[in-house]
Amino acid sequence: MDTLKGIEIIAFEGAAQLEAWLASHYQLQSGVWLKIAKKGSGIASVTNDEANDIALCYGWITSLRLSCDEVYYLQKLTPRRHKSAWSSVNVARVEALIAAGRMQAPGLAEITSAKESGRWPRS
Repeated sequence: MDTLKGIEIIAFEGAAQLEAWLASHYQLQSGVWLKIAKKGSGIASVTNDEANDIALCYGWITSLRLSCDEVYYLQKLTPRRHKSAWSSVNVARVEALIAAGRMQAPGLAEITSAKESGRWPRS
């Protein structure tokens, strides 16, 4: 198992594999480093956009991105901090995910918490 700063590094061949992993690991407080293949590499990999959407569905968020090598980069996924503000971009994304029926209970709970605490942007 590869790690960076004590956090596991995992490569997923596609969105379905990441979603299955996150469905059973969303309570992991340390998060995970995704090893994502760069565009044009020809390697099957979850994309950054897919990772962001899946993270939001489970109450997580993408954060730090690091270079790995000529083929991969690392994208950190972590549970959303309970006091973090929601960007208008992520609000729009979760609205689309809700409309598509993709949001999961942990993600919906984060939205409810953000609305109750005033961290949800007002229209």
